[in-house]
Amino acid sequence: MGLTYFDTKEELLHFLLQLTEKQLDKVVEWRYTADAITLLQASHTAGWSVAQCLAHLNAYSDYYLRSFQEGMSTNEKFLQNHSIKSTWLGKLAIKSMHPETGKSKFKAMKGYIPDSELPALDVLDRFITHQKSLLEILRLAKDYQLNQIKIPISIAKFLSLRLGDALYFLIIHQERHILQAERNLRK
Repeated sequence: MGLTYFDTKEELLHFLLQLTEKQLDKVVEWRYTADAITLLQASHTAGWSVAQCLAHLNAYSDYYLRSFQEGMSTNEKFLQNHSIKSTWLGKLAIKSMHPETGKSKFKAMKGYIPDSELPALDVLDRFITHQKSLLEILRLAKDYQLNQIKIPISIAKFLSLRLGDALYFLIIHQERHILQAERNLRK
């Protein structure tokens, strides 16, 4: 899965729906095949456990899912397919988080660093609930002008991304950490 920018709303949302469904399926599988001890085991490289990766993503989802819903609820519907135009900030955010083009390690921002002791299965359940909400948001997003709705960035609310860029950023960020968690399970 290389870094791709999309020409239309329909193409972008199709890609994001497929990737989100794949992420959801993977975590549902982990929920029913891995035990809490395995999910809490730190990476052999001293990185985060599976549960920590997902807790980190849950913290982002807490902010962004609410922001997406608010952004769409305060804008009028726009049912037509339209071209997608990423801003330079949107492209930078997406590229920096992409598993193939981004930096290999980032220091998580304060408030997004997960504890090492977590209720692992609850963390996975919460992630699954978030993914189901995200899938619903993606289905609703087809009815909006993705270039017009602005979503403030969680770590710098004075900056914002277009809804299309923000959705792409969140989901590619999830992919980055799900791949990290998957490596932990394979060790």
